Amino acid sequence: MRLGEPTHALGCSSRQPGCSSRRYDEEEPVTTIAPARVHVPAFAVAERAEPDQHVLLWQVRGASDVRVDGEARVLVAGQALWVPVGVRHEFTVRVNSVVLPMLFGAGATATTLQRPTAIGVDADLRTLFLAYVQTSYSIIRPPVNIARQILALLEERPALPTALPLPTSAAALAVAEALLFNPGDDRSVEELASAAHASVRTVERQFRAETGLSLRQWRIRSRMEAATVLLRSRTTTAAVAHRVGYSDVSAFRRVFKAHVGATPGEYVARYRP
Repeated sequence: MRLGEPTHALGCSSRQPGCSSRRYDEEEPVTTIAPARVHVPAFAVAERAEPDQHVLLWQVRGASDVRVDGEARVLVAGQALWVPVGVRHEFTVRVNSVVLPMLFGAGATATTLQRPTAIGVDADLRTLFLAYVQTSYSIIRPPVNIARQILALLEERPALPTALPLPTSAAALAVAEALLFNPGDDRSVEELASAAHASVRTVERQFRAETGLSLRQWRIRSRMEAATVLLRSRTTTAAVAHRVGYSDVSAFRRVFKAHVGATPGEYVARYRP
């Protein structure tokens, strides 16, 4: 052995598989476990009932123990829980967990969700949730109603029109499905046609030929069909008008009466449970 060559236990070569080059007189390395750098303690929210807001609890990470309307639930990452206005609820966010509450003013939110409802959060909902939080807590506010889109996904659209004819051409059908999904869609006819990769002229021609209605007429009927369903829930006429795309409640009342043959108030008195 030449001076300076490494020595191996039991004459073992460092090239032999499974052979350690550590000498027997060397000490075992000391393994230490560093404390976690991130620590978010558990936090409990006492029982409460929001008098004028719906609450949507989005579990972003970890888990929370929730009691809503007397029923115990565990909310895990990738889920959300809709808590309607006035429903008593309490929850404890577990260690290193994150839940984001989102609030929807009951006076301006028409929805068919009248009971606590658990929802799986897919990619589309996650995008809308982040956008809603962004518009609620920052100056970034795109000119679009995010709440309507969230509600449409949570409800799987508020109304299923029974008497409304559907176009069959691809472009017009894409526009019709978008408006059925979200009757209060903010987009103009030009924007809807562009999203369907067609011209306004093409879409208009397809609607007239295949439904007997112009796109404007079809859109109004779609909104009124949705409004009849929403009015049967515990909500205000103003909230329904807002949900189906009318900022002017008086204009909504006029159009609704022309379409249904009764004012929203008369319709509610007749059909709301």
